[in-house]
Amino acid sequence: MKRYEQEGMKGLEEKRGKAKGPGKGRPRTRPEDPEMKIKCLEAEVEMLKKLLKR
Repeated sequence: MKRYEQEGMKGLEEKRGKAKGPGKGRPRTRPEDPEMKIKCLEAEVEMLKKLLKR
């Protein structure tokens, strides 16, 4: 009721999912460099090996 009284018929329209302006919405992710991904995974494997030895 409030929306209708304040904005009329336009206030009843669905507004979800309509990001407006710069900096709104989810930031785009860059495709990961394959070499960097390998290094991260190798570091993770080493960390997990250390944890399993305990």
